[in-house]
Amino acid sequence: MKVEVRSKEIIRPSSSPTQESRLKNYKLSLVDQTALNFRVPFVFFYNSPSSSGPSNNPTIDELKKSLSKTLSLMYPLAGRMKEDKVTIECNDAGVEFIVADVAENLSCLLDNPEMAAFRELIPRTASYEPRPEGKVLLMIQVNRFRCGGMAMAAFVSHAVADGLTVATLFKTWATINRGCAAVNGISGFVSDQSRIFPPLTDTSGIEQLARNAAEESAAQPPEKYTVRMFVFTANAISQLREQLTVKDTNTGALLRPSRTEALTALVWSAVIKAASPTVNSHRLSCMVNLRSRMEPPLPPNCIGNLVHGATVEWEEKEGSATAVQLVQRIRDSLRAVNDGVARKMYGEGGLLRAALAGGGGEIVRKGDSNSKKDSSYCLYTSSLCGLPFFEADFGWGRPIRVVNVLKDSAAFMDTINGGIELWMGLPKEVMQALMQNHHFLGYVSGFPKSSL
Repeated sequence: MKVEVRSKEIIRPSSSPTQESRLKNYKLSLVDQTALNFRVPFVFFYNSPSSSGPSNNPTIDELKKSLSKTLSLMYPLAGRMKEDKVTIECNDAGVEFIVADVAENLSCLLDNPEMAAFRELIPRTASYEPRPEGKVLLMIQVNRFRCGGMAMAAFVSHAVADGLTVATLFKTWATINRGCAAVNGISGFVSDQSRIFPPLTDTSGIEQLARNAAEESAAQPPEKYTVRMFVFTANAISQLREQLTVKDTNTGALLRPSRTEALTALVWSAVIKAASPTVNSHRLSCMVNLRSRMEPPLPPNCIGNLVHGATVEWEEKEGSATAVQLVQRIRDSLRAVNDGVARKMYGEGGLLRAALAGGGGEIVRKGDSNSKKDSSYCLYTSSLCGLPFFEADFGWGRPIRVVNVLKDSAAFMDTINGGIELWMGLPKEVMQALMQNHHFLGYVSGFPKSSL
């Protein structure tokens, strides 16, 4: 897929009456620090704006002006990391804004998704940044397809933005772009999480972890991965939830899993089966939003990397893994994440802090072996359901797709009709085996053709 960059420039926050009340320095929390060296991609796909009428056809200048106003509200995104790697200087240095043209129709990409093609829509910068100090924290790339469709991509430092932050950024930007004088119902963008999860001043342990993860990722280039989107209807999800309802052995009460819990169990059981020929230890890491689980709750729209990976494990020696067997473990792990768990992990004297204080070696060495005897595979899942991704209407309609495709990942996203889309990026051999799993595919109502 040919993508030609037409322009690059820096967009800075516009002046604001509240300029005096803004923080001059924004402190990272320990949770933020764990993701400091990495950028995460999100791509919002739109049909041709001209289909909504000439008056709704946007201009790049309008997008830049509304982005500038948005940055005045979410100003740490336009700052720069200091050399201490703990502090963002809120100096309005700006974000990178790129305009590019794509020499094919939008439908070609969405009907035949490829990880390498999605990567072309994102600013051409490595996802791993070994020296984040002084670098741009947020990059936006507006891709214009030959058919008139658009793909608006964000590539952002994970330290200042998780999925909810990106959804809030685009919703706010779109609201302002439509001409709304006030951003109703959206506030509390900036809060101080560093007082709850104090950052480490010695970042060597975190940097060692980041280098290790980057090296592992580099050893598996995008060409070795396949992307697929699977659709689950509301009816199929309801049936799955009923089939995975179990009775509590202590109380006798029926435990009905949530939509995400049920689908996560179905997906992970299928991935375990697909990867088992070469793997004997499986791990699931489910991203959980900490904002509403803290006491008192953090502002629902605050920026930052406020997610915790709830972990579940399955060993080959336990036998064949079914969704029924896995769903209770997943449910217990997800619902156990609360204020106490977060503080124990990331707070003063927390488990992660203690491990990183020793240089992170204990964590880095885990699962180093490449032999079948000790091999492991981790699937990362995130539920983006309920987040305001599809409220990002810039004036020409809501996005038709929002994609967050990473390696070894499964991301759940709401659909318009009450169903859920699943985007997965898996090693090709694992995806090939998954596509032979008739039990898994029995719940799927549709998916695009593959480029296998």
